Amino acid sequence: MFQEVKDALPVSGDGYDAQIIREIKACALDLTTSAEIVLPGTVAISRNETTGVITDTSTLTDELIITAISIWCNMRIGNPPNYDNLLKAYESLKGQMRISNHYTHFRTEVTEG
Repeated sequence: MFQEVKDALPVSGDGYDAQIIREIKACALDLTTSAEIVLPGTVAISRNETTGVITDTSTLTDELIITAISIWCNMRIGNPPNYDNLLKAYESLKGQMRISNHYTHFRTEVTEG
């Protein structure tokens, strides 16, 4: 998942890798806490600070979620001139996922009767 997100960003080289990882995790947290979206997979990315080697054992493969994460990262890395448009796109995707059973049906609720 890391490489898919990185490939969608206007960055080259490895200089932004640590920030990309932080932003991916921050976006996953935003989706699950502020929008109450249940991710259909996990985000598990780490970077060895000494060697720079990235280990990505994420199981999240959902294209819409990865698109939302890519937009978030585009919005947060550097100073994009289209920040407002990226924010609108991210909020729109988040809203679509929030009302979709596909991103909320993973929850199980137990009620006593």
